[in-house]
Amino acid sequence: MIKLLYKSKLLRESILYWLSFIALLLWAVTATAWAVLKSDKTVLIGIDEAGTRIITTSSDRLVQSELKAFLKYFFEMYYSYNELNFNERMSLSTDLFSNDLWALQRDKIAQLGVNLKKTPLSQSAEIQSIDRIDNSKIEAILLLTIRSRMSEQKVRLKVILSYRRSERTEKNPWGYEVDELSDATL
Repeated sequence: MIKLLYKSKLLRESILYWLSFIALLLWAVTATAWAVLKSDKTVLIGIDEAGTRIITTSSDRLVQSELKAFLKYFFEMYYSYNELNFNERMSLSTDLFSNDLWALQRDKIAQLGVNLKKTPLSQSAEIQSIDRIDNSKIEAILLLTIRSRMSEQKVRLKVILSYRRSERTEKNPWGYEVDELSDATL
C-alpha cells in the first residue's frame, strides 16, 4: 500500500490536498473559537501634555475636559443653525439625546424646521458660562445671535441640561447623552 502511495502521483496530490484542507479548517475553527470566547474589555487611554495613560476613574481631569467638549459640541449643534444646515445639525445634536428626550422633543424640532423654511434666519450661540448644579446636571448661559434679512437680535438663554453616561458609539463618541433639556430667556 505504501509503495502504491509513492508511485501514484495523483494519489499523493490528493492526500496532500486533503491534509492541507483539514489543517486550514482546524486553524479556522480554532481562531474563530478563540475570538468568540475572548472577553472584550474597553480600555480608555488618555493623551494630554503630560503624556499617555489609562483612565480608570470618572474624576480624571481628562474625563472632565471630555465632558466640557461634549457640552460645547452639543450647544454648537443644537443652538447654532440656519435654514440650510438645520436638518444636519439637529440630526447630529439629537443623536446625543436619550430615547425619552427624543420622544418629547421630536415634534418641537420638526415644527421649528417647518417655521425656518417659511421664515429663513440664522442663529449662532456663544457660551458665556457653564456651571455644575448637581452631579449630572449643568446650567449654561448662552448668548444667541439671531439674524434675519433685516435685523439682528441678541438673546441671553439659560439652559438647564441633565446628562448621563452612555455607551460610546460612532455617532456619540463622548459616552454621554442628554437626558433632560430646558431653556428660557433671561
